[in-house]
Amino acid sequence: MEATETLIVLPAEHELVGRQCIVCNGELQANDEVVVCPRCKTPHHAACWREVAGCGRHGCPTVAVAVKKEKAEPAGDAHLLKRTPREKALIALGIVLALGLLAFVMRPGPDPAAGRIKIDIMVPGGIHETSYYEPFIDEFNDSQSELYLAFSVTPSLAYQQKLVVLLGARDAPDVFSLGEEQFRMFAENKGLLDLTPYLEAEPELVNRFFPHGTDRYRVNNGIYGIPHPARDEIFTIWALSPNPDTAWDILVMLLEKISTDWPEELTGELIFAP
Repeated sequence: MEATETLIVLPAEHELVGRQCIVCNGELQANDEVVVCPRCKTPHHAACWREVAGCGRHGCPTVAVAVKKEKAEPAGDAHLLKRTPREKALIALGIVLALGLLAFVMRPGPDPAAGRIKIDIMVPGGIHETSYYEPFIDEFNDSQSELYLAFSVTPSLAYQQKLVVLLGARDAPDVFSLGEEQFRMFAENKGLLDLTPYLEAEPELVNRFFPHGTDRYRVNNGIYGIPHPARDEIFTIWALSPNPDTAWDILVMLLEKISTDWPEELTGELIFAP
């Protein structure tokens, strides 16, 4: 059975004093509450461990077990829960009105796909990646009557956690990119589509998209990813994509665009580094 994490208070002479927290990069000091990941031995402020619900080192799957966010206990004395019939009626009316208002505000807007086949794309990054991809995605959607691209950029620190949740809910994006460690983990756990049949049908793409060969992207005799032409990302397709052939066409289109005009200032960034 895997060991659970332990919270410690650092004495002044402890070897972790002066080390950096993997999440906030702040220095660990004497008397700080600290959690060391039982799997990768990476130190965290206890508050940071609770905030990210486990290990903040990218690629480490450890989740919080013993040291987690505490649920707030209900405040107040028992007599405050006693209400008169009039008070109860007013509270009930307020709840009904609030729920009605919430339902109005939260009602879903029109589906932007408008009946078109939808391909979801998710990549890690921030404002610069958004500025690069969005004009191209918007122009594509405006020109299509049968296909719609739903595109999202997620900050790197939260990217893997969000992706794991989506995969667990069987609601993952059709196309997404990963760092090498995450790529191998997802491929070995059958979360990614084997791209070998597509590459065999279009062999010219192997020379175009794999300048250093395909070995790095092979897992159990299948090819499960294609490298980003300019940075340390690997593009993949979800194993359960409802439209894998269309997702493949979109992935090829994205790679061709990136190969043509990827911004030089974004080249080579290790966006998966913690």
